[in-house]
Formats: sequence, structure tokens, C-alpha cells
Amino acid sequence: MRMLLVLAFTASLTVTAMSAGTGAQESPVNPFAQEMVDFRARVNDYMKLRDKATANLPDLEETKDPAKISAREKALGQAIAAARQTAKSGDVFGPEMSKYLRTILAEDWKSRSAADRKALFEEIPPNLKLTVNQVYPTTIPLVTLPAKLLMKLPMLPEALEYRLVDHYFLLRDRDANLVIDVLPKVYPTRNR
Repeated sequence: MRMLLVLAFTASLTVTAMSAGTGAQESPVNPFAQEMVDFRARVNDYMKLRDKATANLPDLEETKDPAKISAREKALGQAIAAARQTAKSGDVFGPEMSKYLRTILAEDWKSRSAADRKALFEEIPPNLKLTVNQVYPTTIPLVTLPAKLLMKLPMLPEALEYRLVDHYFLLRDRDANLVIDVLPKVYPTRNR
């Protein structure tokens, strides 16, 4: 009997301790990890909007005709931009992710040689302005990011890519050739 009482008392203490541990005390959330989750959610929201906006467009059959490819790209871009008429800079990146990206890009800038820094601004027209929902200008190069920098950035769906142009950091829809988000002034403005 005594053993039964001891077991009941021990079980009671265990249940009390367990319920006290699950009460008001919550484990802290890593703010950066939460922002990564939030960024991924904003990217997924964009992809859903993109799919919905372009659902009624006819599929492009495999072709090598540049006019057909360009027309499809333009139609995609127009449909997406129409669905995002109120979109503004920072909607997808978000304020906290923008801070992180600026830090990463500042480190990248410091690690570049003078020649690399200068090369970023070559072939870019002066006074270039890039905005959300703008078609990426076909007259400027699509500058790819170094692998070392890409490894520090959140992964994106295949249809999206990061781009550096002048002092802008962009999120670009590859198939629609459309600027989805813009982070301005990530690098110093060039002197001309």
C-alpha cells in the first residue's frame, strides 16, 4: 500500500511539473530564423499570386522564335504587374530581411577589389532607376552574383533570381523579366 501511495504521489508531482513547464513559459524564437520563415512566406505568396495571374495565359509551345518568346515574356510580366499594382519596394524582402541583405552586401562590397567595384558600374547607363513591376531593361547586362555571395542568401524558387545592378539589389522574375522587389543603395553610388 505504501508503495502505491509513493507511486501516486510521484505521478502527481510529475504531472504538476509537466503542466507547469508547458504553461506561460514559451521557448524564445530566434529572430533571424523567424525572418527567414517570414521571407519564405512572402516569396511563396508572390509565387501563388504569379500562378493565379498567369493561369489564363496560353502555354508557350517549345519554340526558338525570339518574337514568340518575347511576346510570352511580355504577357507574363503584364499579367503579374497588373495583379501587383500596389506593390512597392520592400514588400517581398521585408524590413528585417532588408537589414540582413544590406549587411551581407556591405561585407561583399568590402571584400571586392577596386577593379571588381568598378566593373559593377560599367555598361550601366547613368541615372538608372529601377522600380517594382518594371521590366528589367534589356539594354543592360544581367549581372550574376558570385557563388560566395549567393551561398549567404536565402534560396529562391527557380522562377526567381537575385540581381545586382548599379547600386540596386533586385529580386527578378526570370520568366517575366520583371523586377519583383528592389533594395536601393546597397552599394555606394558611382562617381561619374
